[in-house]
This record gives sequence, structure tokens and C-alpha cells, in this order.
Amino acid sequence: MRYDSARSDCKLILSRILSRLLRQFFPAGPLATLPPNCHTSRIHRLLLAYYRILQANRQLPSQYQWSLAPLSQLIWDEGFDNGVKLLAIKCYAIQSQMGEVESEKLERQVLGEVGGVDCPLDYGLEVDGTKKLVDAWILEAIEIQRVRNERAELVSKPMDFYAREEGDPPFFMQNSDLR
Repeated sequence: MRYDSARSDCKLILSRILSRLLRQFFPAGPLATLPPNCHTSRIHRLLLAYYRILQANRQLPSQYQWSLAPLSQLIWDEGFDNGVKLLAIKCYAIQSQMGEVESEKLERQVLGEVGGVDCPLDYGLEVDGTKKLVDAWILEAIEIQRVRNERAELVSKPMDFYAREEGDPPFFMQNSDLR
């Protein structure tokens, strides 16, 4: 019971922190203030963050009244690559609560047959600094695996809450700490 209570408290605190950050830095949504001539890799990363936010909390955009217009613009503007378009479609579909059939129709309308065109997506950087490109068509599978790996690492890593760095002064509990 105590674990569930602590977990709920943690979720509430994290929700408040995320809420405050989003209101401060993205009051109209992460894509509302996209500068003209923004580099494609930046748009990929913003869309990937947007996608992850939607996967974590699908009500967030409606709570903050994020417009679908920036996503729509990314979908229909000829100046963007297929990775931007496909990820924008996925975000649009989630945020607008579009059904899977309608989402696939939109994908075919904009990009052609599923998997028919390449949709490279800048997925971050490798340890050596090179870009990590993935195919946006398989993003969902990649994200599921990423989350599984993160969770497995959290569970398998020993957590030493009482660790001290070398050179830290010794700390002894005082009687006043017990009150």
C-alpha cells in the first residue's frame, strides 16, 4: 500500500513539473513557434518528443488547447521530407483521436502505399556523434523496444541510495535528525 501511495505521489509531482514546463516553454504546443527554415533534424526531434508526449498522455494537448494546425501544415507542405510528414501524421492521428483506418488513408493520400517510400527519421545521435537514422514506418516497434530496454535497465540496475563519492566528508546522524 505504501508503495502505491509513493508511486502516486511521484506521478503527481512529475505531472506538475511537466505541466509547468509545458506552460512556460510551449504554451501553444511544441510546434506552434517553429521558426521558418528550421533544420529538418530539429523538426524530426521535436516531432519525436511530441509523439512521446502523446504516447505518455493523450489528453495533454486538449488540456493545453494545442492546435492541430502546425501538424497539418507539416503534413501538407511540400517542403518537408517524408519522415516529417509520416511522424506528423502519426501525431495528428493520436491527438485528433483519429481511427486507424482513417490514419492509414491519410498516410496513403500523402505518402502512397505503406512502406512504399522511404521515411528516414533522425532518431538522435550515436555515442560517437553520428546521426542515428531509422525508418519512420517502423517507429512504433522501435519505441516499444526503447521503452522495454529502459524499464529493464531500471529494474536490473542496483540502486544505492546511500552511496558517497570518494572524498565526501563523513556524515553521522545527530539526535536532532530523529525528531
